[in-house]
Amino acid sequence: MHIQLEKLRSFVLIAEEKNLTRAASRRHSTPAAVSTQLKQLEDSLGLQLFERSSRGMLLTEAGLTLLPLAYRILGNLAELETTARAISGQRKRQLLLGLNALPELLRIETVLETTARELPDVSLVIKSSNSAEIQQLVQAGDLDVGFVYGGSDHRDLTRIVLGQIQVVTIAPLNGGPDYLPDSASELATLPWISPSPACPYIDLMKEAMGGHYPAANLVATSDDEYSTIAMVKAGLGLGLVESHLAEMAAARHEIRLVPDTAQPVALYLVVRQDRLQQIPELQGFTRLVEAQWLGEQPAPAASESPAVTPSGAPA
Repeated sequence: MHIQLEKLRSFVLIAEEKNLTRAASRRHSTPAAVSTQLKQLEDSLGLQLFERSSRGMLLTEAGLTLLPLAYRILGNLAELETTARAISGQRKRQLLLGLNALPELLRIETVLETTARELPDVSLVIKSSNSAEIQQLVQAGDLDVGFVYGGSDHRDLTRIVLGQIQVVTIAPLNGGPDYLPDSASELATLPWISPSPACPYIDLMKEAMGGHYPAANLVATSDDEYSTIAMVKAGLGLGLVESHLAEMAAARHEIRLVPDTAQPVALYLVVRQDRLQQIPELQGFTRLVEAQWLGEQPAPAASESPAVTPSGAPA
C-alpha cells in the first residue's frame, strides 16, 4: 500500500477544518484537488474517512482511529526535516523554535515551507515542551522563539497573540459525571487532575470553582497533557486538555469528552525583545508566523537583510 504524504496532509486539514474549501486554502490548493486526494486516500485504504453532514465533513470511526497516526507521521516528518536542515545548514542562522503542541495544530508544515522559500538563510531547529517551560527558555535565551498557551506578560518578552485554542474537560470511560454541575461548590467536590501551577489551564479551574478552589478535591497534579490523559485513563479523576489531543484520546477509547466544557485559551508567539531588535532573521521569522495565523502580508523591517523577502500566506 502506497500512501503519499500530500494525501495525509489533506486528510488532517479536512479533519481540522471540517470543510473542503478551508482545508484547500491552507493547502494553497483547490477544493477539487483536495477532494481528489481524499478520495484516492480512501480508495487506497479501503475505508471511508468522512461523512458529510449539516455540520460539515465529520470523521467516521475509521477516520477518528487513523487521525492520531496521521498526526504522528507528519510530526515525525517535520522533526526530521528541521533536523536535516540544521545538519546541512551549519552556515545558516539557526533559530531554536519551541513547540507546545503537535506540529500540525501549530501550522508548522506551512511555516517550514514558507521559511524555506522566504528566509533561505534561516535554519530552524525544533524543541517540544510545555508552554511554561518554553516561555522560561525564551526568556533565558535558550530558545529564540516559541509557541505558548496563555501565561503572563514579561517586560523582556514580546508576546504576539496568534489566536485561540479550546480546552475541554475529559473523564474516565467508566466514571465521572455525564455533565459538569453548574454549582462551583459541587464542581470543587469532584476528583480533579490539577494542572501544574505554571500551566495556564489552572486559571480556568480557579475561575470555574471561584472561592471553593482552595478546598477543591485535587487528587493529583500533572506537568503535561499526556500525563493528564494517562491519569484520567487510569480513572483517577477529571482533567483539562486541549481539544484536539482530547479528541484523539477519545478516538482511541482511552477517555471520554465531557460535553459543553470547551473554554478558550489564547495562543501566543513569544520572543525576547532584545533579540527581536538585534537579529533580522528573527524579525522576519516572527512576522512570517504571524502572517500565517492572521492572514496578513508582513511588511519588511528597515533592518531586514536584502536577501529576505517576507510574504504572507492564507492562515
